[in-house]
Amino acid sequence: MSVIQNIETIKTRMKDAWNAGDYGKFATYMEPGASEILKGWRLPAGCSMLDVACGAGQISILASRAGIDVTGVDIAPNSIDTARARAAREGLDARFDEGDAESLPYADETFDVVTTLVGAMFAPQPEKVAREFVRVCRPGGRMLMVNWTPEGFVGQMFKTLGRHVPPPSDVPPPVLWGNEEIVKERFGKSVSHI
Repeated sequence: MSVIQNIETIKTRMKDAWNAGDYGKFATYMEPGASEILKGWRLPAGCSMLDVACGAGQISILASRAGIDVTGVDIAPNSIDTARARAAREGLDARFDEGDAESLPYADETFDVVTTLVGAMFAPQPEKVAREFVRVCRPGGRMLMVNWTPEGFVGQMFKTLGRHVPPPSDVPPPVLWGNEEIVKERFGKSVSHI
């Protein structure tokens, strides 16, 4: 199997796994933390924000409530359906699309802010994710990521699990997005501050 075929197989399995559960229940657990993160970002009302790997909209819904022009994108259709239903119940004008973090379905330089809350880190080709963030973000815009770290609890859990169920050898561990030096390498000279 070629690397490309393997990546597509991994993406299909990821999509099936996310689609098999009810991420919306977990999303409500994450909302208090997402609220604090959003406050810390200090995004102005009216700015355009893309939330990549938005799940059930745990940060997108909060941002829309704050007057931010939100678009969320996720690989799992059931998460998108949940996010849309939540926005509709609250009368929010947020848009949610099915899509891939490695090939975002938006024009270049569309958004003032591109975000992800422990989501895009799971895409199997991180360099493509970094390129897509840069591509869809307007010049002078902001890219904001919340990722687990290799040293933190989740990183250590992944390490322990990996001893028993090895991850695919051609896919970097998601927690490497939590290493500042690696993030700098992935974005390269495309960004001015990390």
